[in-house]
Amino acid sequence: MPGSVADVLALHPTGGFRDIDHDQWTNLEVLLTDAARNDLGGAVSTYVSPGSSAVLGVFDGLGLWASLVITVDDFGSAETVSTIGGPVAKEAKEIATAASEAVTWVQSNHGPCSVGFFVEKAHAEALLRASDKAAAVRTAAATGGLVLSPVPTALALALA
Repeated sequence: MPGSVADVLALHPTGGFRDIDHDQWTNLEVLLTDAARNDLGGAVSTYVSPGSSAVLGVFDGLGLWASLVITVDDFGSAETVSTIGGPVAKEAKEIATAASEAVTWVQSNHGPCSVGFFVEKAHAEALLRASDKAAAVRTAAATGGLVLSPVPTALALALA
């Protein structure tokens, strides 16, 4: 997957892809422009604690449209990349319920989760176009189109 999300994350050489849902991955690649991929790489290195994971879910209506689960090794390098699986990926649910279930799934399948970012597709697109990312995140949260959980202190401060 040259030029893909995994390339930008500088995926650990001994790691790799794990349990990728083709449709979710394709949607993620369409959503993320080159600039957005670089933003994602920077966010992972800034906000994801070493030895933990982060999960991103993009919802279209009540269904999971795209997702990304990144595990980070003890040195802060991306180790594995996957998508959300299990019932969370298949069952239509309200975003807050799906977010909670996704974090539980990630913790069961990938270990500790230090960041959970769940957003409706329209807000994800607006966030990626925005010059002020923090303002776009606050707008999505204010309208109920975003769930951040868990949220590291550094990210909470950046959004305050």
